[in-house]
Amino acid sequence: MSCAELRTSLQAYVDRELDGVDREVVEQHLVNCPGCARQVHLQGRFKAAVRAHLPRPPVPMVLEARLRKALGTQPIAPRRWPWLSYPRLVPALAAAGLLIGLTGTVRQTQSRVLEQAERSYHAEMPMDVTASDCGSIASWFRGRVDFPVHVPVLGGAACQGGRLVNVGERPAAYLMYRAQTGHRVALLVFDPRDQPMEAPERRVINGREVWVESGPGISTAAYRDRGLGYVVTADLDEETLTRLVTTAFQR
Repeated sequence: MSCAELRTSLQAYVDRELDGVDREVVEQHLVNCPGCARQVHLQGRFKAAVRAHLPRPPVPMVLEARLRKALGTQPIAPRRWPWLSYPRLVPALAAAGLLIGLTGTVRQTQSRVLEQAERSYHAEMPMDVTASDCGSIASWFRGRVDFPVHVPVLGGAACQGGRLVNVGERPAAYLMYRAQTGHRVALLVFDPRDQPMEAPERRVINGREVWVESGPGISTAAYRDRGLGYVVTADLDEETLTRLVTTAFQR
């Protein structure tokens, strides 16, 4: 993608109207083009400031009732794998699945969600909301994502803002911190049901699995908590980032 091509998609990207391959192409360009990244940042800040001063009208009760009624009439999806009801097939299928799983683990070196977290960190995506109060940022995501956003304490790092992103087909929360040392620390909170979090190095910290990965000038650590996935990215080495993430477990 060229700079001229990005300008035609800039507004759609800032308004989160792009997804899938189109969004990834834009973000890959932003990683390598500081000029375009600056334009996206300015547009994002401008629109975030406008939205912050606009009231959010409540959903009309009539519309909510119609939606609930429509959803209630939808048929329940049939079982996806009906042949699992045959008990003789289960052991053989389980063994085959285990073999496939082991093979996939060997080949998989990094999950897509970790790659996305690293790209977003390098691109310095504009924030939808800015605040120094982590609780206010967490509240902003209410109704925008399908899960409660619990903002962990990361070694005294101060919250700076948040942005709504997509992980796969699901909305997710992306938060930015500033550590006491001045380093930027990003946190991605998402629904991990469809997004495995493998990385080349697996550690166990306080009984919790943490997947650690190093990239150009940054490190990434991923873990699960309360049924959600968390990816922490910072321009720190692996050991320093691991110690920072450990503070989130000391609650």
